[in-house]
Amino acid sequence: MTRTERQRLCVKKWIAAKGKGTIVGATGFGKTMVGLMTFKALLKKYPTLRILVVVPTTGLKDQWQGLVDEWGFTFNVEIQVINTVIEHNWTCDLLTIDECHRMNSDTFRQIFNKVKYKLILGLTATFERLDGKHVIMQKYCPIVDDIPLVECQANGWVSEYKEYKVLLEVEDIDYYKQLNKEFVKYFEFFDFDFNKAKKCCGKDGWKYKLELVNEMYKGKDESKRKDILKAITVNSIGFMRVIQKRKAFINNHPKKIEITRKILEARKDKKIITFSNNIKMAEAIENGNNVYSGKVSKKKGRIMIEDFNAQTTGNIHTIRKADEGLDIPGLSVAIILGTDSSETKARQRKGRAIRKEGNKVAEVFYLIIKDTVEEKWHDNSHKRDKDFITIDEENLEKVLRHEEPEEYKKKIQQLLFRW
Repeated sequence: MTRTERQRLCVKKWIAAKGKGTIVGATGFGKTMVGLMTFKALLKKYPTLRILVVVPTTGLKDQWQGLVDEWGFTFNVEIQVINTVIEHNWTCDLLTIDECHRMNSDTFRQIFNKVKYKLILGLTATFERLDGKHVIMQKYCPIVDDIPLVECQANGWVSEYKEYKVLLEVEDIDYYKQLNKEFVKYFEFFDFDFNKAKKCCGKDGWKYKLELVNEMYKGKDESKRKDILKAITVNSIGFMRVIQKRKAFINNHPKKIEITRKILEARKDKKIITFSNNIKMAEAIENGNNVYSGKVSKKKGRIMIEDFNAQTTGNIHTIRKADEGLDIPGLSVAIILGTDSSETKARQRKGRAIRKEGNKVAEVFYLIIKDTVEEKWHDNSHKRDKDFITIDEENLEKVLRHEEPEEYKKKIQQLLFRW
């Protein structure tokens, strides 16, 4: 079937579920279109229906508003950002939640107390969450249809693409290895239990530390209890400090800026988006130019996206603001400088570049520092999307010259046996 036919099938499945459910669709499938088709079907039968669309960002709000006006739903549909919604009480006939995986957080789940609705439609690319909190959305808005990326690829609903995991060798890797030794030392103190260590540094860390003292020492000698509490405090502080240093090493490494600039230079005829883990890195790529982040005003951000949409080539650099839902025509290259273990984020970022447009072949580059925990983060975020090619810097050069690269194979360590 065509993509439009598949989208109509989503609407039918949602209606068959009595107007209560989530459509999970790979980024690029057209979940927003499914929402608009749903509105059209309902408004045809109930012209006075009131619809509230909740989105996570102002960028998505503007995008939805343009489409709602274009479809002639202006007087029936109201679009609001989630931060505004949870501050007031609302009443509607249909509650539509875009990027509904975000509503499982402790703060945003208040939406279910603040909004009175009769029907509910959820839209997302990834329903499950690392923290398991998707069970909340499962209660209010269970999955009624799921369109995975493999289905979109098989039917040609997204562009062809090649995804590369680029392993970068850095000269100061010994500094990272030293940090890792410190990390293991502190981690061992907490029996290699990450949650145990993290709780000691949390909001109510002092309470958990006292519980841990009781767990580690059953006696009543107050001096010993104080010594144990001091050791827990010292190790928990050291644990978090070394984690932050490791993250800073990975997220801020200048080698990533160097390689990003090399890709930008080789793809000057393309439209490119980059994703960093902080503003400092995003601004460093082109000396503060073309950075779309929460740091810019709403008006400036809107103008920036409108100008970039009108271009046929060029670059835009982001942190998290463009992860969800932002549709940029002509985008064909994505460079990810900062990654983590989130499958949702990985799929969304890839989705920015692979939306169907003509016969384009998109490219996605993940810049990963070799022999660091970043390799594990990347692989965790791609547990169900393993269609990437692992290459080194030498083979990246081949890719940039439009040559076929050789996939990286980890060297087998030679062991010396004594008999």
